[in-house]
Amino acid sequence: MTVRFQFQAARQTETKATVVVQESLIGLDVWPDVPMVRKFEEDLTAIDRLVLEAAIALDPVHAAEIEEITGIPAEAVDGIISRLVSLGLLQTDGYGAVATDYARPALDQAAAVRLRQTPVTLLYLADTDEIVALSSAEGRRAPRLHHTKPAGFVDVPRGAGLTSQHDLIAERIAAQAIRGLPQDIVSPVVTETQITDVCKQYRCSGHVRVGSDGTYRAYLKIEVGRSKRLNLQIPYANQLASRWEDLAQLAASAADAWGPVVATRTGGSWLYELGQEAATSAAADRIRLGHPGGLLIHGERDVVYVDVEFVPGDERASRIFALQHAVAEVSARSVANINSAELAAITAASAERYGLPTDGLTVAHVRSALWTGQHYQHVYALRREEDFPGE
Repeated sequence: MTVRFQFQAARQTETKATVVVQESLIGLDVWPDVPMVRKFEEDLTAIDRLVLEAAIALDPVHAAEIEEITGIPAEAVDGIISRLVSLGLLQTDGYGAVATDYARPALDQAAAVRLRQTPVTLLYLADTDEIVALSSAEGRRAPRLHHTKPAGFVDVPRGAGLTSQHDLIAERIAAQAIRGLPQDIVSPVVTETQITDVCKQYRCSGHVRVGSDGTYRAYLKIEVGRSKRLNLQIPYANQLASRWEDLAQLAASAADAWGPVVATRTGGSWLYELGQEAATSAAADRIRLGHPGGLLIHGERDVVYVDVEFVPGDERASRIFALQHAVAEVSARSVANINSAELAAITAASAERYGLPTDGLTVAHVRSALWTGQHYQHVYALRREEDFPGE
């Protein structure tokens, strides 16, 4: 994989992000409101259980008999029997109510199992051949991408291409391979929807956060026009996060071209300890050594961002850091307010900042660096009080 590194100024990012995604091409499809069969249990009341037990024992049972036992009016008992019939636990004929085969198990569990159709919004991730279920709230917020212009197309894995959506979902449910799907979903409702052999690919940006359960959630903005973006949250985005995390990990070698560097990572930030050779090269590349920075890592499909910081690894590197810091401090001042005393104070403060001895950084060093850095107005301002005293 070809990777390109680009150091830049630091940026403000999501504080709890494990990976910041500058740009990513993701093959995905939103399957809104896929009809599913949901199994749920409905608790039986004490009178429900009494009627069922009577139906099993008496075969059939009549409302008048329950009225005689409990004192509940027969009209009310008829309502209870009708409800148990709707649950599939009783059947009625002209002579009363008889128990079905489901009555005894329901009586033992004090609950009736029912099946109900419910819509579930699914995300199909073509890059990893994953299906992720969205919660009801997330499903309502999920963008409808069918009429947007994609950035490209990606092949659907052979196992999913040109397959019935119903068959694929049923297969994944049986394998417990749909992350986020409620456990009471037992099967999809049969539909004629087919999955094609290509999937639209979208250009995204955003970040990833890890939840308390250890799963990753991607918070993405999808480009769908020149200035329009749609928000999408992908729960259980572990494989996508791993792809981006692997790219971010390559920051360990981002500064190798400068010379010997020790790179360490803490969370989403990288610290580079530079020796003299590396510090000299970095300064020549106009890297702001004494300031927080950022790094873009360009992969084939993704660009991720990480925070970076540079520290000197020895005294000679410290001198380069201090010199750059002093030049930055001088050049940031107004030309009208810079003078020899101010330059001396900045030089001393920069030397102290990086633990240099008194002669480790001199005013002459800083003035020379101002020349080579083309800060001519500041150089002239410093020369003016020497060349034209009293002005």
